[in-house]
Amino acid sequence: MYICGQHLLQSDMNFKKEDIIFIINPNSGRRKPDGLIKKIKKIDNAFNIYISKDLDDFNNFITKNINKYKVFVIAGGDGTINETSKHLFARKDKALAIIPLGSGNGFAREMGFQIKLEELVEAILKGDTFDCDVIEINNSKFINVAGIGFDACVAHIFDKRKKRGLLNYIFATIECLTKFKNFKATLQFEDKEINKKFSMITFANTRQFGNNAYIAPKAIPHDGKLDIVMIEPLPIHHYPRLIYNMFRGKIKDSKYIKHKQISNELVLNTDFKQFHLDGEPMIFNGNSKIKVHKKSLRLVKTEKLKFK
Repeated sequence: MYICGQHLLQSDMNFKKEDIIFIINPNSGRRKPDGLIKKIKKIDNAFNIYISKDLDDFNNFITKNINKYKVFVIAGGDGTINETSKHLFARKDKALAIIPLGSGNGFAREMGFQIKLEELVEAILKGDTFDCDVIEINNSKFINVAGIGFDACVAHIFDKRKKRGLLNYIFATIECLTKFKNFKATLQFEDKEINKKFSMITFANTRQFGNNAYIAPKAIPHDGKLDIVMIEPLPIHHYPRLIYNMFRGKIKDSKYIKHKQISNELVLNTDFKQFHLDGEPMIFNGNSKIKVHKKSLRLVKTEKLKFK
């Protein structure tokens, strides 16, 4: 087990209560914001709270208030966290904290954020922070996991469903099993070229998609490296084993699965257009350039922060 070391900590941050803003995405998860607001106010009635109306309102609020606050506590899922990271990217005077309310909460789980407000506020006021990497694909950034292929197919179908949650994600996965087709792709990195047919290619900054489904068990989000998990076409009877191993955190290199870690830029060329970035569906055409921005996002350090 690798536990976050002292060299990752920044102890020069001095946060006061007026430096903190709680931003709630009411569309994340099944919980209504009223209960969360009561819990925040119970800790301290003076805390600043904002409930976003939609994505545009969310982004407008942060843009207008980026210099007013030092700690942005986001109550939402991975997609909401992804949007926030774009504003806080390379801002070492700002820190991100998370109240996980999404379907998978992959990034929040990896960073040790839980729905325990008293402990979160205590961690913020303590002032310890750390910096994690941010990955960029064609000028679009992500902080957790991105991919192309089968997982992107699931993300696109899941996005169209009216309801969220793990059960609906499973239904989206089953639907993809009936319609997904493998794709050809060329990857170029570190003077190497891989030209094959794939079921999916995952680009990981942390270990898991969400819900403790570990696709890249070796990934460490502050090492300046991009973890690539390449899965070649799988016989359909192998999918249950793949899913089982993901939830056990036991995915290993095999006949069908290869894992690489790279520090340089990667170029991906494929006709397959469906991607996902932190679970959010995206469309890219032609060549995609992928690179790492080392330690470019500052987060509040929690006591639960551990990397295995």
